[in-house]
Amino acid sequence: MPPRTMKAAIYQGEGAIEVEDVAVPVPEPGYVLLKMHKCGICGSDLHCYQGRWGQPEAAPGHEVVGSVVECGEGVTGVCIADRVCVEYSSCCGQCRFCRIGQYNHCEHLTSASGGSHAGFAEYVVAHASALAAVPESMSADDAMMVEPLAVSHRAFHRSGADYQDTLLVIGSGTIGLLAAATASAAGVGRVIATARYDHQAGLAEQLGADHVIRVPDQDTASEVRQLTDEVGADVVIETTASPSGVDDALMAVRRSGTVVLVGGFTKPLETNLARIAEGEIHLTGSAAYGYSGMKTDFGWAIELISSGKVQASKLITHRFPLDDIAEAFRTAIDKKTGSVKVQVYGAEE
Repeated sequence: MPPRTMKAAIYQGEGAIEVEDVAVPVPEPGYVLLKMHKCGICGSDLHCYQGRWGQPEAAPGHEVVGSVVECGEGVTGVCIADRVCVEYSSCCGQCRFCRIGQYNHCEHLTSASGGSHAGFAEYVVAHASALAAVPESMSADDAMMVEPLAVSHRAFHRSGADYQDTLLVIGSGTIGLLAAATASAAGVGRVIATARYDHQAGLAEQLGADHVIRVPDQDTASEVRQLTDEVGADVVIETTASPSGVDDALMAVRRSGTVVLVGGFTKPLETNLARIAEGEIHLTGSAAYGYSGMKTDFGWAIELISSGKVQASKLITHRFPLDDIAEAFRTAIDKKTGSVKVQVYGAEE
């Protein structure tokens, strides 16, 4: 049985987060309680940290791997001590979107934790529908990277890129790097990435990028045109959600090419829509994960990591115990520290 109290991260206002002692939550029907082993800091966590997306009292954390310690009423298919990673949200499984595999658009979508404590705590609440079993052979570091890789895989799948294409990934944060790695593993003809920092550029090359454009010193659209005989990239995956990133995507893609937006937008952007109309550009979004083909994006991510085709844990640059979560967030938000994926760890497996 878990103890009665635990340590959990609590937001304290803009740019502030601390660990406090709180009661260990009791899983309600349909939910489980996990002992947290590892949890990554996501860009969405940083938006909340900065107050851009509002702040729930408990800092959630969703890039998590843990082991089951208690099951709520009605939970089946999950056993005590099972090791699992967790999807960001839970779905009803019954609505029209769930029935066609688009459960990321579920009409009753809710956070996997149901508003309780999630990854940045010693014990994590998660709905049974959001759990994915971790293979015995997979390390906790690799399992922690399944969730962000699933996000990147969906963006790649929605791009439709194939072996003949040149694919440009704008941004070399976690999602951008994993999108480039997924494209390389899938055998895309040529993968180009943009990177702002040396450590990002190095990782992009290690993960399969054929060419790295260094922004802002190099102009993305100009470099892509030079690399493609003035045609442009067949497909662009934009991960930065920035005005410059979106503009670069629209200028670098070829006529009748495809742009996929997967970044976390925090405010409206102004851009020139004439490029979309005149170039007949296909513009689409990618939200979290669902089914891509006959398998979930989580399933694809687990397969890509297990097979060694995507070495996702290479992105983990820093590790901090839960007690040092304030320093972990400061490190994650300052890319001059060399951070890509910052990990917060709890109990040993």
